[in-house]
Amino acid sequence: MIKKIILISPESDPVCEFMGQISQDFEVMRVDDEEQGFELLDERLKEISAVIVDLGLTKGTDYSIIKRVNADMIFAHIPVIALTDHSPDAGDLVCLDKGFSELLTLPGLRQIMVKRINNAIRAKDSFTYSEMQKMLKQLPSNIYLKDAQGRYVFCTQYWHHLHQNGEKHWTIRGKTDVDIRKDKDNALKAMETDRIMLETGQGTDYIIEENQDGIQEFLELVKRPVYDEDGKISGIIALINDVTEKQLLKLELEKRSKTDELTGLLNKGAVQDLICMMLNNYYKDESDNTCALMMIDADHFKNVNDTFGHIAGDRVLATIGRLIQNIFRGRDVAGRIGGDEFMVFLRDIKSRDMAVGLAQRLQNEVQNAFSGDLEKCVSLSIGISIYPEHGTKFEELYDAADKALYYVKEHGRASHHIYDGV
Repeated sequence: MIKKIILISPESDPVCEFMGQISQDFEVMRVDDEEQGFELLDERLKEISAVIVDLGLTKGTDYSIIKRVNADMIFAHIPVIALTDHSPDAGDLVCLDKGFSELLTLPGLRQIMVKRINNAIRAKDSFTYSEMQKMLKQLPSNIYLKDAQGRYVFCTQYWHHLHQNGEKHWTIRGKTDVDIRKDKDNALKAMETDRIMLETGQGTDYIIEENQDGIQEFLELVKRPVYDEDGKISGIIALINDVTEKQLLKLELEKRSKTDELTGLLNKGAVQDLICMMLNNYYKDESDNTCALMMIDADHFKNVNDTFGHIAGDRVLATIGRLIQNIFRGRDVAGRIGGDEFMVFLRDIKSRDMAVGLAQRLQNEVQNAFSGDLEKCVSLSIGISIYPEHGTKFEELYDAADKALYYVKEHGRASHHIYDGV
């Protein structure tokens, strides 16, 4: 893509010759005065690479063009170059003190003039880049740039999850994520997302969890491709935000929405959803796996509340919840589904005897957890269904376990029973 330049100068033979010389390398838009030049620059700023102004013309306006350009940071990347058709003297060199990036003298060799114009453009870009980098360092976010090979060009902050090897003058420049990051899984994920973006041009946003040096962090990454003047992807610019506090709050709220506050077990909706998900995804092929669903009721719980008060009743329920968590394995699913009702899904048990043994253990430990008059009032009734014998869907297992529980209640409570088809 040819760079566009605004030339502010009255038309003359030297100027026409100059435009012809550089036309192979630049698209030159000539205007007669600085007012027109500034209006054109303001209108087409994104397209313009440099402004060249006749030295005599700008002297006559007390260098108004450079004053106007310097007055607004939006023009900070635009070099303003002075042009003269005579050998410059000390008075001419004042323009450099005023902020002009270069002074060209006509006539001159095309290669030299083109090179000096390009150098002025690059120097201004470099100045703006370094100033921008200093400003970005003041932000709490980490902003970084990578090249087309996924190697770092710079970043505004070096966070503790980088592996710096103790080098005094360590730099991120030229390194990949695998080279510098302690968490290799997240490093590989970063490189894979970079590869896809460099191939497709599609930006990506995602959150990662870091657990390094005893510190848990959640980092939000926002990545976008960078394009060169020819429209080709030349690298990646990205933003890293520390969203730990926000993410922990979100996780806590999600946990609360799924957790029974009194017992710490899953609530009814969460436990049923999780059991359904497991049956649909892990056990849908009706393989040799054996599972069990337990329906658990605290017997005559209303009497506990009426006799000992609701505070004692809450303590009983909380104790039952704690014992359920202690007795059953972490891979099993347990929840409170009603006032005094609980549900446990035992995964991959060796036999139905294992379910019976755990039911008996739970009943014994609940009775032993209380003393005095309260001990006499607290017992459990448990109904059990077996997967896949009694069903492969949640509704089928629930119905069978509920019927088994009803059988226990009809036969004196404080016991357990496996569904027998009745």
